[in-house]
Amino acid sequence: MAGVKNVRKSVIFYSKLGLKPAMASSFYAEFLLPGGTAIGLHGMEEREKGRSGRNSGQGWSIMVRVKDLKRWTSRLKLKKVKCSPIRKAPGGADFSSVRDPDGNRLVFLEMPG
Repeated sequence: MAGVKNVRKSVIFYSKLGLKPAMASSFYAEFLLPGGTAIGLHGMEEREKGRSGRNSGQGWSIMVRVKDLKRWTSRLKLKKVKCSPIRKAPGGADFSSVRDPDGNRLVFLEMPG
């Protein structure tokens, strides 16, 4: 996942690369790649209005979908991994994140339903 300034413009750019969006809204777009990998683009407009918790727009984050986020983060905490509080994304998914020793962000995401 990468933070982008304008999701619509980014969808146009990635479409020119031959990628077709599997989903797109005003705040998020996702492109599915062969083998099950997805590229996610998250709008940064919310952050500019004072909301926190989004990718800083300074690079990519790795997003991992999990089935039971609460259990997943509990297990990580038992291993002394510091997880952010579970929050709800605008599309309804729950997420928590961790940072590796170099500050790279890993986001654990549980989709609704």
